[in-house]
Amino acid sequence: MDAAEQVVLQLVGTPWAFLVVGLVLAVGSIAVFLPSQAMVVAIGTLLVGGDGGLLPVLLLVVAATIGMVLGDLALYRLARSVDLGSKSWFARPKVRKARESIDERYRAAPGRIAVLGRFIPMGRLTTNLVGADSGLDLRRFLLSCALADVVWAAYCVGIAAATGHWSREQPFLVTVLAVVASILLGLGISAIEKAVRRRSEAAAAAV
Repeated sequence: MDAAEQVVLQLVGTPWAFLVVGLVLAVGSIAVFLPSQAMVVAIGTLLVGGDGGLLPVLLLVVAATIGMVLGDLALYRLARSVDLGSKSWFARPKVRKARESIDERYRAAPGRIAVLGRFIPMGRLTTNLVGADSGLDLRRFLLSCALADVVWAAYCVGIAAATGHWSREQPFLVTVLAVVASILLGLGISAIEKAVRRRSEAAAAAV
């Protein structure tokens, strides 16, 4: 942790911080093991506590959003080029049924599903693959990703701002708490979304 902390501290205050954030988030669309959220929250914590004012914080949100959108686009292109739907493991009956259910929901509200996916483990990768497999056109896919990525980046920076002085005293502790809170938030939203959908399906079946 000390080594990671030193790297972050050296990046903050330089243009390299924004470039590294964008690059990590772009690659993170596939390399899900990268600590992308931890990096954004940690740098956001230090920027909020710095003397640069609001501009560096806004630049961090912009850099994070651009990096994520570029990574989302790369994954979309890659998934479409290999035609996931034609793969034998992806065409199994159970998997196909799940795909059809998810695809229908995704096409109906890609922005909402994409936002939800940013807050649950593996969610970004999964929703991007679903977007590519569903046949959603590139314009709608990018718009939904841009919305989700802005919301996620703003959330990460918002955590840093909301914790105020404590975030400057213990930036990496705040980072860990922010990651945990993000997962819990995503799971909570997912549970609510499922409950609402089941109630709607039950009401429709009763008619």
